[in-house]
Formats: sequence, C-alpha cells, structure tokens
Amino acid sequence: MISGKVCHRTLLTVILFCGMTVMAHAQIKISDLFREMPDSLLPVLSENNRLDMIDFMASGMKAEVTNRLGGRSEMILLTDDSLRIKVSDAQTVTLLLISPLDSIESDHKIICQICTYGTNESMLQSVTSFYTTQWNKINQIPPLNEEDNKQIHSLNLQTILNWEQDILKKD
Repeated sequence: MISGKVCHRTLLTVILFCGMTVMAHAQIKISDLFREMPDSLLPVLSENNRLDMIDFMASGMKAEVTNRLGGRSEMILLTDDSLRIKVSDAQTVTLLLISPLDSIESDHKIICQICTYGTNESMLQSVTSFYTTQWNKINQIPPLNEEDNKQIHSLNLQTILNWEQDILKKD
C-alpha cells in the first residue's frame, strides 16, 4: 500500500513538473529576453539601463535613460512580444519574439532584431538579425509564418517608403 502511494505521488510530481515547464516556455516575454541580452549586441545600453527602461514602462513612466555615451535613449514600445528603443537620434532597435515554421528552439520562439540607422528619414538603413532565446545568432534566415514575415517586412519597408516619400515631396 505504501509503495502504491509513493508511486502515485512520484507520478503526480512528474506531471506537475512537466506542466510547469510547459507553462514557463509559454510565458516567455520579450522583456525577459531584453534583460538577458548580451551587452555586445547593444553596447550603448548597460544592463541597468535595460532594467530601468523595463521598470519605467511597467510603471507608466517615460522610459528614458542616460546611455553609456552620455546621450539619451528611450524605450518607446513594450508588449509581451515586441519592444522598440530609440537608442539615439541615429539608431532605433526593434526586438520581436516570433515563432519560426521550423523549430530552432525547444520553446519554438526566436528573437528578430531590426536595427535602423540614419538621421535623414529618406536615407534610413535597416539590418535584420535573428537569435535564439539564449541569444545565439542564427546565421540563416529561418522560415517564418506569414504574419511574422509581414511584420518584419513592414518594418523594413518603412525605410523604403520614407525614401520614396521624400523623393515625391521634392518633385
């Protein structure tokens, strides 16, 4: 009788542990990943800068900090799966938490980082990179679902539209 109870408790413990593991993966947020982001990927912002930005946004305050270069950086958007930071007048960084069609990560999510450079709206340049949720670079563009592909494309397209809009204003 005792061994039956022990077996039942062990089985229940395993089931609860598995359930908690699945829930932990399902609840991953871009803010958690931003906290863990290596300094080398965004060297102008310290870990404390990143933590302050998240806290300020959560408190409904303006999420502006003094960066490592003495300038001002501001988080202008934070949702569960995306954030945008105006690092400086010449750089904006957008992070998206997306699900590729082929599983790269055990939690089926990856990070898309879009860095946009330039001060002239008509001459912006965007660079898109992909990372695992442990911030390991993914060297090939992963196959994406249609919704994520459209979102990334629209962010990159903004630079082209700004350029075309500026050209049309001059004519």
